[in-house]
Amino acid sequence: MDRIENLKGSVIQHGPHNSRIYLMRLNTDNTHDLIPTLDEMAVKNGYGKIFAKIPSTAWHAFESADYIKEAVIPGFFTGKTDGFFIAKYFSEERQKPKNDGKVSRFVKKIGNGSVNNTRKTRTAEYNIESCSPEDAGEMSDIYRQIFKSYPFPIHEPAFLKQMMGQGVYYYCVRMAGRFAAIAAAETDSAEKNAEMTDFATLPRWRGMGLAGMLLRHMDQETRKLGIKTTYTIARADSFGMNSVFQKNRYRFAGVLKNNSQISGRIQDMTVWYKKL
Repeated sequence: MDRIENLKGSVIQHGPHNSRIYLMRLNTDNTHDLIPTLDEMAVKNGYGKIFAKIPSTAWHAFESADYIKEAVIPGFFTGKTDGFFIAKYFSEERQKPKNDGKVSRFVKKIGNGSVNNTRKTRTAEYNIESCSPEDAGEMSDIYRQIFKSYPFPIHEPAFLKQMMGQGVYYYCVRMAGRFAAIAAAETDSAEKNAEMTDFATLPRWRGMGLAGMLLRHMDQETRKLGIKTTYTIARADSFGMNSVFQKNRYRFAGVLKNNSQISGRIQDMTVWYKKL
């Protein structure tokens, strides 16, 4: 899998799995030194893309280095500073969206959703619960069943346990005592935002609105933690997941072209956000 490391005070993920550098957290005190270093790393390793989440205040430096904006979330940092999701491409092929025009049709087709669209969960008894480190084995089993590959090693119990100790809250829906669906809220307490991610529902429980149930529960729980903005990065060709976020009053922020390796291929990703 791609590795996460510190570079000039910033946090990056990089490697051949996604063929990219992902600037996850920018050290704004060292932006000008970091930018050429990222370029050199991308060229040296043959990566197709640099993807970065940055505050709008740092945009001029990256724009001058030929980055483009792909998504914008108002008040992403502490509820005050806009967050720019930006990219620089190192091949023409990587820059071509695989779902050109499809995403805009998705957004129009989804229409104006409502939070009151939950489907009945048949007659099964269910509970929404927080996951614990003891659940990591069962969680990883679900992820292995659902995703052939993923940008982060969620198939490994050790990684899930590590994330639980670093501000990532996992939640599950249990049907008759067994896991039916899981998801995570990856919180940044300093910047007061949280990524709603790692949604997975076992095939036998699909069509029952479990992802939406988990999302609403996580919205409530992150609000209690003082989070001001929640967001997601979803597969552009997954009508179901895009619909879940739109129907729960998330707003469309943009498209990340050829961004993430999921289920064996590099995919376009959509960005959605919500102000809590």
